[in-house]
Amino acid sequence: MRMQDYVKYSSEKLGENFQKRDELISGVANLFLKKKYLSITLIASGSSYNALAMIQDSLQEMTKKSVYLHTPEYVMQFGIAAQESTFIIVVSQSGSSTNIINCLQYLQKNDIFAVSLTGNLDSQMSKYSQEIFDYGPGNEYVDYVTVGVQTLVEFFLLLGCEISILDSQQKEDFYKQLQQTISYQKELMAETEKFIQNNYFALSMKNPTFFCGNGPNYGVAKEGALKFQETLKRPAMYYELEEFLHGPDMQLTPNHTVFLIDDMPVSGKTRFSEVFEALKEITPNVFFITSSNHLEKDHRILKTQAVNNWFFEPYYSLPVVQLVAAKMTDELQAWATHSYFDKFDQKIAIKTDDYDEEIKNIKQKWDSDHKS
Repeated sequence: MRMQDYVKYSSEKLGENFQKRDELISGVANLFLKKKYLSITLIASGSSYNALAMIQDSLQEMTKKSVYLHTPEYVMQFGIAAQESTFIIVVSQSGSSTNIINCLQYLQKNDIFAVSLTGNLDSQMSKYSQEIFDYGPGNEYVDYVTVGVQTLVEFFLLLGCEISILDSQQKEDFYKQLQQTISYQKELMAETEKFIQNNYFALSMKNPTFFCGNGPNYGVAKEGALKFQETLKRPAMYYELEEFLHGPDMQLTPNHTVFLIDDMPVSGKTRFSEVFEALKEITPNVFFITSSNHLEKDHRILKTQAVNNWFFEPYYSLPVVQLVAAKMTDELQAWATHSYFDKFDQKIAIKTDDYDEEIKNIKQKWDSDHKS
């Protein structure tokens, strides 16, 4: 399995998890509902952090409680405010990230209750967790995770709905909308393949790249930048749109690339539309992901289906940037790091000692589960 194969497989896994949603989220939901928590605190790093940035606003909107998002390093240095009244969730897909392990040890030492979420219950994370649950990413053994990000977004959307103040009819409407969004994913992948083909040479250019998005799509922009950095090895940055326009845009030349992720749903032309047209004056390498029907046809626009709820915005943009990064890295054979990187990597551990063995086990599980 390649990274691009996992991106395309994600919709299947999302569908499976949706069907078993009660089983998937009940453990965490029950712990949350046991006590009157005043807020929710999420702790993660890397792609898991980015996924949580995609759902932070929607989780806050559904629960009507403040939702805080921190890195493990922040928690260990500054602690957690109102720790007695906030529901803490620590996330690591691999369960082998050393900074997450260190944070769990810190929480244990200070008698702070937390729930852990992972994709590998056999990982080191289990040894340091008070309560731990599998959030349903399955056996993803490629380091540049994609399924794990998409399923983590889904888990929190489902959890948020379950613990929300929504009534039963509103919850049913929410589930219906989410199911429709999942059903659209294969069509979105086909459109993205066409988009890549139509912009093949522009996407092949090793340009510094900007990703711009607001709200949930700010998390997508952050993940897009990370994916371009770790796969295509390109300098990449992420901003909210107006922050981008207040300084970072001044460095632009024809040798820069910009991805704009529109606010969705949209009605009429948006600020993103205006910026897209204006950026053409600086660089031909500007790309626009939008559901707007008010734009002239342009091969640099990836037009998505109309978004039925802003909670689901990431599913109209995240798979696009994931597939672009994965497919172009394959095409350009850009997976290898610089020869000096190995020496650096050997000196700085970010995973537990048994991580490579865990990945082998996950690959074996995948091969076993997907025998033809």
